[in-house]
Amino acid sequence: MIENTQFDFRLLEQSLLDMGAWRVLPADLSDVPEDIRLGMPRGISISVTVDLNIINDLAVGVSPAYVDEYDRLNRLLDQLADRASEVIISHGYRAIPLSRNHVKVEYMSHSTILPHKTVATRAGLGWIGKNALLVTADRGSAIRLTSVLTDAPFSCAEPINESDCGTCDSCVRNCPGQAPLGSNWSVNMSRESFFDVLACRKTCVERTWKTKPGLSICGLCITVCPWTQKAIREAGLTPRFPVPEFASRGDIDEIIALQRLCFMREAERIQNFSIAPMTQTSEALRADFENPRPPLTLLKLVEDRRIIGSVRGFERDGTLYIGRLIVHPDYQKRGYGERLMTAIEKCHAGARYELFTGEKSVDNRRFYLNLGYREFDVRESKDGAKLIC
Repeated sequence: MIENTQFDFRLLEQSLLDMGAWRVLPADLSDVPEDIRLGMPRGISISVTVDLNIINDLAVGVSPAYVDEYDRLNRLLDQLADRASEVIISHGYRAIPLSRNHVKVEYMSHSTILPHKTVATRAGLGWIGKNALLVTADRGSAIRLTSVLTDAPFSCAEPINESDCGTCDSCVRNCPGQAPLGSNWSVNMSRESFFDVLACRKTCVERTWKTKPGLSICGLCITVCPWTQKAIREAGLTPRFPVPEFASRGDIDEIIALQRLCFMREAERIQNFSIAPMTQTSEALRADFENPRPPLTLLKLVEDRRIIGSVRGFERDGTLYIGRLIVHPDYQKRGYGERLMTAIEKCHAGARYELFTGEKSVDNRRFYLNLGYREFDVRESKDGAKLIC
């Protein structure tokens, strides 16, 4: 690193922090082709934070609040880049703000000539994740970026040249469009070798269609990233991903298969493989699902692009009869059962709730008691199983 007293970077940094920047970091761009960096030897990476409450809600979908936050931060980033350039130029140096007024996204490549995340890696802010976004240790990808190119002399941080994602593939497993291809990034690696940008764009348009047709933002890979999840927890929030959703007719075969897997342990425990959850067919559940009297509430929990949990219930005379709470064995002990129960109770707020479980299902009985349920009866089902209500 070369020390230089001709330009006070700390003064510029403080000015931008006062305007709302999160990090202002110097970058050595000498290893970037000269034509891409427009002949400037250095850059400044400027970042702002995205509200973690809004990021957490991306588990549900793209909300108007996220669109508004996205637009607000874009305006702020443009102001920060322009302000940085003004300060640098006032000291007699050249500066080019890579704001939206100066740089346009190339449609064919869906990128700019010098992405902000490239400058950010040169500034040591973070690495490129498998989701093709900058990932930071402090906030995951819950930030937005802009950059300034300059010839002003200042000391630069050590660049980051390798991914720190390791074996984590949460974004790969959960992207609806399967855009991340699974490879770890390293410097000089082309985006196409680890990420499908067209698959990403298609999914982004689909996820924003009901909120703002044609807008291409998604953010699901941001919220599922463990680094972002860590930041959400440190902010005192409860991660919302995965979030219970209403199941559709097309989910029924998958739910029935999961149901049999989950109830296999119970069947083995009582040595009765004819219990209703094991023998119910897709056709029977589909008939219940399509029958409006009484209407069936059927919820699912999706992670890794598959259904890993479900619960159902129907209401009669002020009582919601809850049944078939299931969570895939590989995803248990994560609070997902409680999440599904809370969801179905909210669907029928104000009702009396009733359910049953096997007499020998000690863990299940303890689980429901911890949720506030109370045992009041013992019954025998048609298949001979004793049930606690």
